[in-house]
Amino acid sequence: MDYERYISDGNLEKVLLGFASPEEEAEYRIHMDFFPEVQTEQDEIERRIERMAFKDAALPPAHLKTAIMQQVAQEAAAPVTTGTWYNRKDVHYENVQPPSNKMRVHVGWKLLLIVFLVMIAASMAAAIIFFYMTIGK
Repeated sequence: MDYERYISDGNLEKVLLGFASPEEEAEYRIHMDFFPEVQTEQDEIERRIERMAFKDAALPPAHLKTAIMQQVAQEAAAPVTTGTWYNRKDVHYENVQPPSNKMRVHVGWKLLLIVFLVMIAASMAAAIIFFYMTIGK
């Protein structure tokens, strides 16, 4: 049968591991639709890959579980605050500085830029008015 050749050639492993071309993936979908044996073989391959992954997996240090469980217990025992950030009394906003990675511009330069842009717009408007006044005569 065609599905036996498909399984024995290693095409199924190639698709499941993500090494297949789009044409091979389309062929895989066709086989999945027609042959339930391909689904059975896919399940077996996935179990085999999972067993191999867990067989060679590095276990975490034994003390890590104890440390995590202690931290969870401490967080669970801590009182839960119901206040919101805007009505907290313990936060003081004195000498607040902007982040160092942000560029700061003095307000004078901002005003100068605004005045400059307004002058450009006014001169363009004057030029347009002058142009239409000279053409209209």
